[in-house]
Amino acid sequence: MNALPLVDPATNPYLRDRFAPVHREIDTSDVRIEGDLPADLVGTYIRNGPNPRFPPLGSYSYPMEGDGMLHGVWIEPGHIRYRNRWVRTNGMRAEERAGRALYGGVMTPAFVDMALLGDDPDPGWPTKLDAFINIVHHAGRWLALEEGTPAYEVTAELETVGRFDFAGGLPAGLTAHPKVDPRTGEMVVFRYDVEQPYLTWAVIGSDGTVTRPATPVDGVEHSVMIHDFAITARWIVIVVAPAVFDIDAMLKGDPLLSWRPELGTRVALLPRDGNGPTRWIEGDAWWVWHLANAFDDGDAVTVDLPMWRAPGFLSPGTENDCAFVRAVLDPTRETMDVTRLHDAFCDFPRVPDSLVSREERYVVLTAGVGGHDIVPGEHDALCRVDLTTGEWVQFEPGGVVGEAVIAPRPGATDELDAYYLAFVTTFGDPHTSLAVWDAAAFPGPPRAVIHLPQRVPNGLHGNWFAAR
Repeated sequence: MNALPLVDPATNPYLRDRFAPVHREIDTSDVRIEGDLPADLVGTYIRNGPNPRFPPLGSYSYPMEGDGMLHGVWIEPGHIRYRNRWVRTNGMRAEERAGRALYGGVMTPAFVDMALLGDDPDPGWPTKLDAFINIVHHAGRWLALEEGTPAYEVTAELETVGRFDFAGGLPAGLTAHPKVDPRTGEMVVFRYDVEQPYLTWAVIGSDGTVTRPATPVDGVEHSVMIHDFAITARWIVIVVAPAVFDIDAMLKGDPLLSWRPELGTRVALLPRDGNGPTRWIEGDAWWVWHLANAFDDGDAVTVDLPMWRAPGFLSPGTENDCAFVRAVLDPTRETMDVTRLHDAFCDFPRVPDSLVSREERYVVLTAGVGGHDIVPGEHDALCRVDLTTGEWVQFEPGGVVGEAVIAPRPGATDELDAYYLAFVTTFGDPHTSLAVWDAAAFPGPPRAVIHLPQRVPNGLHGNWFAAR
């Protein structure tokens, strides 16, 4: 551990400028509203993201690590409030006691002295459990999520409660991207590991009880990174790309995670009822961070997603490629037909929560469209693709735009009877606001902009929680 140097923000773009961590935890109604904030938009927007408490040791890889920080905006008639809080994991508390980082980066793990970690160290040693990727609400609990580790429960006011493993039902953890079936209310999850079984899936009922424990997926022969997945009424869709973990390589001083395109990419179709074998569809290597949605179409499965040639952070200096595509999977023939709908360096696709596992018409996502000084991982346009007509429209807000969430109007029955909400951080002197678009008027400008009292660092995933 002592041999690991501090990461210099001057040499790492993900620790400076719009990515630079903030260190003030505040709670204030000191916000300025520009435009016409809809009266029927009532609820809370919460977003999670990496915000290192101390200068990192050894390496820092975005979006792979960093202490979680939750940023919330509460919207009520005549009253707006902003509040941010770190997710205080036990690993972060140990570093606060020490006054410095103890863990190395994901690519440079440090064998931390266990005596420094306290009586209840988080699982995952020698890497740190950060809970920095997502925030969900299920069965009355607010859960901050990292991938492959136990959740951390927080309160509705974003204060940390502690690790949560569903009453021992999922002790090893779960994905950062659980999928809730709007028909049944059950939450489907998966988890990858560096030890066998390399990939498992499980189901959590609408009441928070684990109804299917972690179940191994047959046919996974390597430890691989898998960030997201999709569900249909009948299937679980998991893309197994060749981003491979290698513990032996790490012990020799080589990277823990590497891109091995010679292994190809395989798509697993798992029957959700647990009856029947996994269907595998094999092909050349490609990568996906986030899937928009999937649905059953007769005997086939349709999946909409941004498809990348490779994960950029594992293949620096090589030419990359990305397109938003529609893939039709045939479980019987074990084939996949791909249609490129739009070429763009895009990500963060979203559909309404009510359409998860069902056919959607529109996908909202972000893209880097050029013309601005942005780094990989930043996007400067909010976009929408119409899957019926193929039309792609976009709005450039004059800054970096984060993942958009979809807030349906009360009683909405149409996908466009909704609002889009996203953090936007301006170029130059960075300032963050929460922009609100009327979906029916998109790609017009935001209907309202809520100017926040401090910059929100570029981050990852959040959700809209309508007032009940």
